[in-house]
Amino acid sequence: METYPTLRQATGVARILSKRSSCTIVVYRQAEEKFVAAHSTDRVEGVIEGVYRDGYVVPTLLSKTER
Repeated sequence: METYPTLRQATGVARILSKRSSCTIVVYRQAEEKFVAAHSTDRVEGVIEGVYRDGYVVPTLLSKTER
């Protein structure tokens, strides 16, 4: 689990990790200007921004959506 100051940084790391490690990475907002990229087995303590697998975002009911 790593913390980043921007969503873009956390998303970039999640894409790379999920592709290289063949695992699922969850990106969530913990506080204002604090985003976390964590393994799917780690505890989520915030609002989920996206879930990534094999380098791509995975649609899920838990993710925040923009409309």
